[in-house]
Amino acid sequence: MIKIPGYLFLALGMSTAFANQQADEYYQLPLEQLMQVETQAKARVGSLGGKRNALDAEVPIDVITAAELESSGHSSLTRALAALVPGFNAPAPSIADGTDHAAPFTLRGLNPDQVLVLVNGKRLHQSSLLHNNGTVGRGSSSVDLNIIPLAAISRVEILRDSASAQYGSDAIAGTINIILKGYGQPSQARMHYGQTGQGDGQNKLASLFHSIPLRGDGFINLTGAWRDRGRTNRAGRDMADGGRINTRFGDADSRDGSFLLNAELLRGDTTFYSHALYNRRHSRAGAYFRHADDDGNITELYPSGFLPKIAPKISDYSLTGGAKGIFNDGTDWDLSYTHGHNDFHFYVKNSLNASLGPTSPTAFDAGSTHYTQQALNLALSKKIGLHTLSYGYEVRQEHYRIRAGDRASYEQGTHGGINSPGGAQGFPGFSPDNEVSERRQTHSVYGDLNYRLSQRWTLDTAARLAHHNDFGSAFGGKLALRFRPIDNLLLRTSLNTGFRAPSLTQSHFSYTGSYRNTANSAPTLWGNFAVDHPVSRALGAKKLKVEKSTHLSMGLVFQPTPNLTASLDGFVTDIHDRIMPTTYISADSAPAAKPVLDQYNIDGAVYFANALKTRTHGVDLRLDYNLDLKQDATLKLLSGYQYSKTRIKNVRQPAGMLGQDGNNIMLDTFNRVLVKQGQPADRINLHSKYSTRAYDLVFNLNRYGKYASTLDSNKVVFAAKWTLDAELAYHFGQALTLALGGLNLLDTMPDKWEDSGYPMSAADKVVPYSQYSPFGFNGRYYYMRAAYKF
Repeated sequence: MIKIPGYLFLALGMSTAFANQQADEYYQLPLEQLMQVETQAKARVGSLGGKRNALDAEVPIDVITAAELESSGHSSLTRALAALVPGFNAPAPSIADGTDHAAPFTLRGLNPDQVLVLVNGKRLHQSSLLHNNGTVGRGSSSVDLNIIPLAAISRVEILRDSASAQYGSDAIAGTINIILKGYGQPSQARMHYGQTGQGDGQNKLASLFHSIPLRGDGFINLTGAWRDRGRTNRAGRDMADGGRINTRFGDADSRDGSFLLNAELLRGDTTFYSHALYNRRHSRAGAYFRHADDDGNITELYPSGFLPKIAPKISDYSLTGGAKGIFNDGTDWDLSYTHGHNDFHFYVKNSLNASLGPTSPTAFDAGSTHYTQQALNLALSKKIGLHTLSYGYEVRQEHYRIRAGDRASYEQGTHGGINSPGGAQGFPGFSPDNEVSERRQTHSVYGDLNYRLSQRWTLDTAARLAHHNDFGSAFGGKLALRFRPIDNLLLRTSLNTGFRAPSLTQSHFSYTGSYRNTANSAPTLWGNFAVDHPVSRALGAKKLKVEKSTHLSMGLVFQPTPNLTASLDGFVTDIHDRIMPTTYISADSAPAAKPVLDQYNIDGAVYFANALKTRTHGVDLRLDYNLDLKQDATLKLLSGYQYSKTRIKNVRQPAGMLGQDGNNIMLDTFNRVLVKQGQPADRINLHSKYSTRAYDLVFNLNRYGKYASTLDSNKVVFAAKWTLDAELAYHFGQALTLALGGLNLLDTMPDKWEDSGYPMSAADKVVPYSQYSPFGFNGRYYYMRAAYKF
C-alpha cells in the first residue's frame, strides 16, 4: 500500500480556513503591485495547440520558474531540478569514465533516454556518450542539461506523462520543455561563489544576460556564462599504500563556457525566430589508483604508483531557426529546422601503456564519439469552434560516429607478457576496429484533436506514425479525458501507447581492449561489441527492436481557494522490449559460451539486447499555497511527494546456445537491483519562500527514500535521508540582490558501504559511498551570489 505523508492532507484541510480572494480585488491594486501578482502558470508542453493553464491540463505538469531555479542555490540546471522536483533523480557518479563529466538524470525511476528534452518546444540533441559503467542509466545516452545556463531560462515545464504520440521517440517517462527568456526581460549580471564544508569543491560562476529590443516587435537576447567547478574528494585511506588518500572519489574538476541566443522578429503577419547554443567543457576526474607493484605500472615512470586522469573536452552546439504565422483561414503554422551536435573527445593524462614499457607516453588522445541530429518540422493548428485540431510532419536525421585515438592509446605491445595490459591505463583508447559512422532517417506524421464535449468535458486525442529507415515503423496513440464536475475540482485520466527507438549508440557502440596470453601470442580481445558484430551474433545478439510502452494515469486537481491547489495523480507504465546491455559473458559466467569465445579469441563480451518487460507504478502528490500578508509580504509554500516502483515482469532469453546460463546473462543480481531499486523509492519535497520588498527567505527540505546497490553480488540497501537548503536574499532597491545560502545544511551523508554489515576488504573501503546516492556525498555547501539588473 502506498503511504502518503499525513502533513500534506493536513495542509489541505487547514487551508479552507483562509478567505477566498475575489477577482475584482485586482482592480483595486496599484500598477506596481498588480505587476507582482502571480497568475496561474502557463505551459506549452503536452499540447500541440499552444499554451494553456498548467493546472487545467488533461495530464500532470510541473512548472519551475526562473526565480525558483535561482534561489535553489545550485549553479547547474540538473542539480537545481533535482533539488526542486520530486521524481527527478540525478545522482553524482564518480570513477565512471565519461559519465563523471556529463551525468545522467531520470524521471519517475525510468532511464535517462526515456525522457525527451525540448528547448522552446524543439527537440534538443542527446550526448554521444554512452553511460557504460555501473551507474544509474547504464546502457543509455542522455541529454546534458548543464549545457544551458540558468541565466537564459524563463521556466522549465515538466510533463509527467507519456507523450510519444505528440513528440515521437523517447517521451515515455515524460517530457522536459525549457523555455528561454523572451520579450521584456531585464538585462542582468550574476555571480556565484561557494565551496563545501570540507573546503573543497570551489564553485565559481559568472553570467551575463542582455536583452536588446528591436524596432517594431522583436528582441535579441544574449546570454554568456562561465563556470569553474573545483573537484571534491571523499575517498577513503588506502591501507595497501600506507594509509594515503590516493584515489579521487567525488565531483570532477570542470570548466564550462556557454553562449546562448534567443531572438524573435515580427514582420507583417509572420514571426521569425531563432535560438542558438554553444557550450565548451574541459573536465578532469580520476580513475582507480595504480600501486607501484601493480601490473599496470612501470616503476621507471611512476616509482610510487599513479592515478590516471580522464580529461575529456566536450563540445555542444545547437541551432534552431524558423517562422510562424496565421493563414487567412485562421490556421496557425510553424516551420522550423534544428541542428544539434555533441563531440565527446577523450584524453587521458598522468597515465601509461604498460605493454609498451618505459618508452610509453604518459598522455594520450583516446579518441572521440560524435552525435549529430537534424530535424525539419511543419506544425499546423486551427481552432474549430471550441475545438483545436493540430497536425504536422517531421523528418529527422541522426548521425553517430566513433573515431580512433592515437595508436599508443589502444595498442597492445609485447612488454611484460601476459600480465601487462595494453592501452592507456584508466581508459584505453578507441581502436580503428571500433570506428563507426552510422546514420538514421525518421519520417513522422502526427495529429492532435482537443475536443470540447461540453463546458465541463474535454477529450484530447493524438496519434503519431514514425518510420525509421533502419528498423521500420512505430506508432503512438493518446486518449485523455478531463472532467470538471464543479468549478474547483478537475478529474483527469489518460491512456498512451508510446515508443522509443533504439539509439544509434546502443546499436553501434563498440569498445574493445586486448592483452596477450604470452609475450609472442596474438592479442586476446574483450569488450562491448555492436549488435551486428560477428562475436555478438554468435553469442545470440539480434537486431534491436523499438521499445514499446503503455501508460495509464488517473488524477485530480482540487482548488478550494484561489491561493491553494492540490493535485494527486497515479500512474502505471509498462515497457516491452526494454533495451539494456548484457552482463559480461565469459567462460566463467556462461560456460556454454566458451566454444564461441575460443573461436573468436575472445575472453569476454557485452552486447545490447531487448532484454526486459517491466512495469513501473507510482503516485505524484502536489500542494501549492500562496498567502498575501501585511506590508506587501507574501508566503509561498510548495510541497510534493513522489513514489514509484519498478518490477520485472519478464526476461527475454538469449540464443539457445547459452542454455540455462541465459537468464543470468540478461539479468544478473547487479542489473536486477539497478533496474528495481537503484533509485529512491520515494521523495518528499517541502519548499517555502517568504518575500518582502527588502528580502526573501527560502527553505528547501527534502527526504530521499531508500535505494539499493550491490557489493560482491550482494544487495545492499541504503537508508532514507533528509537534507535542508536555505537562502537569505536581500534586495538593494530593484537592481541589486545579494544572497547568502547553504545546501545540505544538516551535513547529511549517505550510508557507507561498511555500514551494510558485509565484510569488506581494505581496497573496497577506498570508495566509501555508493554513487547511486540521490543527493551526492559532498556534505554541506555554502555559497554567496549577487545579481544586478540593468
